[in-house]
Amino acid sequence: MRKLVALLAVVAGLTGCPEKKEDYTKEKPQAEVERSKAPPPPVKKKAAAPADLGKCTLTVSGGITAEQTAVGGKASTNVAYWYKPEERRNMMGVDGYVVSCSGEKFRFQLLPGGGKLDGMPFTPKTFKFAKGKSDGASVMIAFGQATLSDATGVVDVTALDLRHIAGTVDLSGKVVPGNKQITIKGSFDYICPGLSACDFGDAPQ
Repeated sequence: MRKLVALLAVVAGLTGCPEKKEDYTKEKPQAEVERSKAPPPPVKKKAAAPADLGKCTLTVSGGITAEQTAVGGKASTNVAYWYKPEERRNMMGVDGYVVSCSGEKFRFQLLPGGGKLDGMPFTPKTFKFAKGKSDGASVMIAFGQATLSDATGVVDVTALDLRHIAGTVDLSGKVVPGNKQITIKGSFDYICPGLSACDFGDAPQ
């Protein structure tokens, strides 16, 4: 009988007190606590567009003489690639750009030529004009109500990125009415005027 009581006591001692387990749900490991206290990494801000947005300077010689400088801004250039993709999808027409050097003396515009979707790609390109026509671009040059007819020559877009568009102009033709033979030369370098996809690098910390 004594042996049976002793045996029951041993069994009770083994089964009556379950082993205590550590509860990790109540207290987080120290490494995790330290990580949660650390501040989040700083968000990098993009630099704003500069105050000087560039310029375009053109000189006309021949039957008409004039020189004109236009400053950069939204009225001087419109580049589809300077907008975010979702904004570009809502814009009319094909991807491309407009470069304008207009003022009181005359108006100059480089425009999409239409037809080809990649006529004005997001990369430098040389547009060669013959009798007013080019692969992917067109030009409009006007002196009041008179316009340049059958433009011949080159507009060379030498730089195009998320910061600026730059190039040179060397065109000739007749201004009608009047049949005055002219040559128009110059250059442009317009800075992106703070549109949604413009990139001027990170702002200084």
